[in-house]
Amino acid sequence: MKPMRTVAALCMVFFISLSPPLSAQPDWRDVDWGEFIVRIGGSYLHPDEDSTSPKFRVLQHWDLYNTRWEVDSDITWNISGVWRPDEHWGAELIHINGARYNTELSGFTGIPGRTAIGLGYFQATSTSAFANWYPLGADCLGRPYAGLGVTYTDFHDIQLNPELNAFLRNTDLATGNGKLSLGYSWGWAAQVGVDFSFGRNHSWLVNAAVLYFQSDSDVTISFPTRLGHDRLYADFDYDPWTLNLGIGYRFDL
Repeated sequence: MKPMRTVAALCMVFFISLSPPLSAQPDWRDVDWGEFIVRIGGSYLHPDEDSTSPKFRVLQHWDLYNTRWEVDSDITWNISGVWRPDEHWGAELIHINGARYNTELSGFTGIPGRTAIGLGYFQATSTSAFANWYPLGADCLGRPYAGLGVTYTDFHDIQLNPELNAFLRNTDLATGNGKLSLGYSWGWAAQVGVDFSFGRNHSWLVNAAVLYFQSDSDVTISFPTRLGHDRLYADFDYDPWTLNLGIGYRFDL
């Protein structure tokens, strides 16, 4: 047993001699973690309107079949955080709060003298994560950037327009009020923007950015009938162009 103990002791001495001394390990407080930026501002969102008209699975209602979505633009607020561990690279997380939209169906022929009917109301809240590239150095007052990432969109506070409810009842398609459902969406996102500092040693900055993110959702309009329930289906392409303007505060980590 003594030879085995001797070999084990020599191995321990050998590995300890290869290990750097503890005093040589860098202190995590001395590591340069880069800089962090917190921003808050406003967002102008203009949704895409390339969506399908409400359809049944089999037989179609022609007053609704050839309709087109008309979605208003909206203004809301956003908040974001950016970590730049490197002079030319950064990671950004941005939240755009619920923008509220009023949606109509144009090309509607179900009511004489009308060419549109209200579809419904909803809010859309989006959270996106980006990897950003900064082509200019840290000494520049204006720091343009471009980013690619992913986005999650939640559609909520959804209501079917009373006009469409009345139309479904008056045409004997429904025996009561219907319900509009949109759900949620995952998609890709892209942005270009610029951070402008008031001075090289100044912590405050202003930001302007243009974002585009892909966000599609399956839409259903469900309503009661004499035989139970029925549904209309559509594909909604939200896909908004977004203009962000805001102010930020920069500090070192």
